[in-house]
Amino acid sequence: MALGSIRFNPVVSLLAAVCLWGFVLYAVLDPEASTVFGEWQSYVTKKFTWLYIVSQDYWIVYLFPLCYYYGDMKLGQDDEEPEYGDLTYLAMVWMAPTSTNNNGYFNENDRAISGLHITLFHWGFLAWIVYAITALTMGFLSYRKNLPLCFRTCMAPLFGKATWGWMGDLLDVLTIVTIVAGLCTSLGLGARQIVGGMQRLEWLEGTLTEDQLTNTAAWLIAVITLLATASVVAGLDFGIKTVSYTAFMLGNFLMVVIFSLDEPWYILNVIVQAVGYHLAHFVELAFDTDAFAQLDLGNGRPNDGKGAHPSWMDWWTIFYWGWWIAWAPFVGTFMARISRGRTIKQVVLYTLTLPFLYAVLWFCIFGAAAIRMNRRAIWLENVGTELYGNADYFLHTDLTFRPSGAGKCFDVPASLPGDAYSSYSVNTDVSPVCKFSSGDSSGYWFDLMGQYYGMGNSLVFVSIVTTILYFVTSSDSGSLVVDLIAANGREAHVVQRIFWAVTEGAVAIAALASGGFSSLTALQAVSIVMGLPFTIVMMMMCTSLWRALKVEAGEIAPRGQRPDWNLPLYGGIFDAPEWVLTFGRSKMPPLRVFTTFALATVMPPVLFWRSMQAMSKYEKAPTHAGTHGMLALVLGLAFKAFVILHIVSWVYQADANGPKEGKAMWAMAWVAYLTFAGVLSLGRHQIRRLYGIEGSGIEDICAAVFLYPQTLLGCVPTLCAACLSFLELMPAWPPSNLVALP
Repeated sequence: MALGSIRFNPVVSLLAAVCLWGFVLYAVLDPEASTVFGEWQSYVTKKFTWLYIVSQDYWIVYLFPLCYYYGDMKLGQDDEEPEYGDLTYLAMVWMAPTSTNNNGYFNENDRAISGLHITLFHWGFLAWIVYAITALTMGFLSYRKNLPLCFRTCMAPLFGKATWGWMGDLLDVLTIVTIVAGLCTSLGLGARQIVGGMQRLEWLEGTLTEDQLTNTAAWLIAVITLLATASVVAGLDFGIKTVSYTAFMLGNFLMVVIFSLDEPWYILNVIVQAVGYHLAHFVELAFDTDAFAQLDLGNGRPNDGKGAHPSWMDWWTIFYWGWWIAWAPFVGTFMARISRGRTIKQVVLYTLTLPFLYAVLWFCIFGAAAIRMNRRAIWLENVGTELYGNADYFLHTDLTFRPSGAGKCFDVPASLPGDAYSSYSVNTDVSPVCKFSSGDSSGYWFDLMGQYYGMGNSLVFVSIVTTILYFVTSSDSGSLVVDLIAANGREAHVVQRIFWAVTEGAVAIAALASGGFSSLTALQAVSIVMGLPFTIVMMMMCTSLWRALKVEAGEIAPRGQRPDWNLPLYGGIFDAPEWVLTFGRSKMPPLRVFTTFALATVMPPVLFWRSMQAMSKYEKAPTHAGTHGMLALVLGLAFKAFVILHIVSWVYQADANGPKEGKAMWAMAWVAYLTFAGVLSLGRHQIRRLYGIEGSGIEDICAAVFLYPQTLLGCVPTLCAACLSFLELMPAWPPSNLVALP
């Protein structure tokens, strides 16, 4: 759609805006919204921890053969050079509590190194793997194959022209909503921390009420949004690159200062030990699901009282995995945008190895310094009790603001009386030292900055500026990505850039001002829950990229020139929405499409028998009809058992005396269904192997489990001659609702 020189996808833009503001209104108007979304998040953790863990591990293993076989292919043409220098590229890439398990034998040092290990796990290789895969897929298809730089493009090698229809629109809508929800949450929570730092510097009063804090944070978001809008208007080469580079250098400045002013030898020891410990225990932790700890009380939870908290995975690992995956469209698209001209190996190197090494430096330097400060504070508290009978004897009294939930700080003495402390010799210029308090977790950073050589106010000031620039970078990068998606992967008009940049800030302010921080928590939970469907999408993305690379390498024929199913899984009845969304420009599928789908739904053994018999005509050693008949019989009996057992389970559950029997029947019904799907996937696998159709056993199983009618229709040529997909019914790409900018 075009309005003057402004061109955009109206379906994606309008639906994304409606969905986004709908979420915000619900989060603002319903006081239980954060509770509801939190329950969704906990449900996802409880039921799908295994999927999150397996998928992360699969992705990191997937990259090894990817780099080995196709690592020299460029995200662009063979003669293209990288668009940005290495240091600038690294800066732009980067911008984007512990489970010690209460095991009873970890000492204080064990807990410290375990905490650093888990922090590196949550922020290291597996955190960045989702961005690497997204960037590789989008960058290769966009810059090598000249497809639009939007998230739907990732599915093009699998779905062909269907990518540019309603399914692609839906994927892009979900992508925009998830990106903006995540950015709004980060803006709100980050603003609260910045306000806390400004209170520490006495730029703001320490007596602000909750409403005043919220309003101040809202104004701060408005300022960040204004700066981000200016950066977006300036463009990627000047605005975003300049801001991200500045923030990156300021972060490095803080890191070097703390390393130098603390105990460098100690921090170097921590870095070496943490890396070794992390690598030694990486595989163990990468496959850990807390399977036993998540069991409910009386339902198998450990009886010795040891082990992780039942909700630990929900609080931490799955929270992070859902968060990273939900941000994959944002960060991955941005990384693809800046990776043009680089090879697959280079992108993997920069998005995995270097960010991990940087995370090691960042978390080990600041983490080691914070651990030491906390221990020193606790030690002085204990010494005060031992020597003077007063735990607050060395208490640091400061007239500047400290939140009521902040931990106590203590002045470091130059000496201590008694022979027991004759060896006491410390640097008193690193003072005061503060205890950690979970009630002021966002302010602990400022306590750490405040202990070095009286430079506290200066370091806090630099920290606030750096934090603001990081959020400006996140906001302008997110706006750039949303612009690309809403404009069909092309550079957006400046008015569109301003619209989406302002929308992000407006949504965050509206949620914050109307519903407080609970509404931001609700939006955060939504974006994390969205990580579940995106996990499935990313698994498909891996297959999509691999298939595209095989075509590029000449290992398989391009789509349309190789054998394929008579009806794709996404065709047939799923073409009907396209007729609606294109206002009749795409033809409505023939009536027989719907009748054959109904036949496949209620009489699967009939179609299965016909497909097996049709296949036997082309086999070198035809399978005996009795074998096919036996398979069709098993499939039919399993399907009938699935239907009957479900009906029986409903009858039992309607009876007050039969819920137990009803649950048993329900479970057996799904056993029957999985048997049915297993036989169907076997048949599909045999047909695919016979005709040389590209695919895998996992695809066969998933197709049979989730889309069995479509799976059957694709296997039966005689019934599917009229089941044309809109590949043949719709106009050539781009369809009318995907107007590319000139």
